Amino acid sequence: MSAASPVMRASPQASNISPPSKLKLTYFDLEGVAEKVRLALKVGDVPFEDERVDFASWQSLKPKTPYGQLPLLTVEENAPVTQSAGMLRYVGRLTGLYPMDIMKALKVDEVCGLQEDFAKAIAPSIYIDMRPHLFGYDENLPVEQRKEIQKKLRNNLMQEGGDVRRFLGYFEDILKDNGSGFFVGDSVTIADCAMLPQLRQLQSGRLAGIPVNIVEEYPHLTNFCNKMMSLPAVSQHYGSK
Repeated sequence: MSAASPVMRASPQASNISPPSKLKLTYFDLEGVAEKVRLALKVGDVPFEDERVDFASWQSLKPKTPYGQLPLLTVEENAPVTQSAGMLRYVGRLTGLYPMDIMKALKVDEVCGLQEDFAKAIAPSIYIDMRPHLFGYDENLPVEQRKEIQKKLRNNLMQEGGDVRRFLGYFEDILKDNGSGFFVGDSVTIADCAMLPQLRQLQSGRLAGIPVNIVEEYPHLTNFCNKMMSLPAVSQHYGSK
């Protein structure tokens, strides 16, 4: 991908893929695992339908999906596909946000994999409140007990040597070693589109027990967030919320 501009579309040399005439991303009306795909589409300047599904409608829609899950990506008249990681790479190839250089692409995959690992480490402390049966508890577990378990999980995440600072340290070191302010190379890739929503989640205040200013403890991560938010496509996307 050309380094002339971090938000430019892929040059013909970087990608021979023509943008689809119709593209629809279907997910709940929240950021979640689809946000990295939305962000890559915005940064790559690809028009798409951002279909938001409310939870009341989901039960009737669920049996009609390939595997009973969201997000879905529908390309033109093809059958919808699932799995946000695959969607992200598709958008990356479509826009030039996924490097042609094989070693840079490998590094992008590494960062995306680490982001997924971090999300999985945090997930139990989020979903125990909504789906306790997934973690071996009765689905009718009282709210008070759910909150108590959630508090313990968050405390474990934040303790010395816990997963939050462990992963943030990894990401900080990657940015420091790369030196451009982005995770791979000297322009935006899908790795950056995966990481920004993850860091914004920590800053949102929605994860009780995790300080909203924790990212500020890491100067390279702080600079990365500021750099990404300064991009017109990104600031417009989040400014509309």
